[in-house]
Amino acid sequence: MTAADFEQAIGQAFTIETGGGQIALELSAVNRIASSPRPDGGFSLMFRGPCDIALPQATYRLTGNGGTHDIFIVPVAADAAGRLYEAVFN
Repeated sequence: MTAADFEQAIGQAFTIETGGGQIALELSAVNRIASSPRPDGGFSLMFRGPCDIALPQATYRLTGNGGTHDIFIVPVAADAAGRLYEAVFN
């Protein structure tokens, strides 16, 4: 996976299957990491989820952008608009 794989999906929803049903996370940003040793460059993904559901850090199967990806996300913030989660590929 590369940053370019996700940049065209900013603003799109990715769904997660949980025991309680599906949760939609919107891809809100793709941030490139200039100093990454990763061959195609490092990047982080920022997702926004609903206010009323708090996902713990874990690997989730996200479906969207024409594919399914197993991605480790970490909760990083919450505000009136929802909860923010970050995935880092470095």
